Amino acid sequence: MKNIELNAAERLLDRGIKVPVTAPLLFRLFGKRKINVVVRMPYLGTLYRISALFLSMGISDDRLKDMTGENIHNLFAKHGKTLTKIVAQALLNGWLTGWLFARPVAAWLYWRLNNVQLLTLADTLVSLTGSDAFTNTIRLVRMMKRTAPNQSQTA
Repeated sequence: MKNIELNAAERLLDRGIKVPVTAPLLFRLFGKRKINVVVRMPYLGTLYRISALFLSMGISDDRLKDMTGENIHNLFAKHGKTLTKIVAQALLNGWLTGWLFARPVAAWLYWRLNNVQLLTLADTLVSLTGSDAFTNTIRLVRMMKRTAPNQSQTA
């Protein structure tokens, strides 16, 4: 529970969440076995791409949280590459970089992340970048009523 709270605090502070990943061959030649990949809060365009990929899978975030052994294997068999594309989009977090490098980074992640790391990142992205902030902003703007007449003036 404390780890979840720490991740949420770092997410709010825009420090990102560090995930250790097996380093690419170039780094391993110089003795670096693992690198820390940092997932930061995605931009709105990246969030749009992530949402489109997530909706294309056709599963709910509740089902993603309630995974058991057989269900996890079914999820990876059907949607493993889409999950890695979601994580790759979040790592790249940009219009041009996401458009150019999402597939190669997803292919690299497909062979470098284990199932716990991939599901943790996917669950974090889906839950912490959800629509709560967007809906709260819409409610706040609706309550402000910017176009309503000012009540402090007399008629």
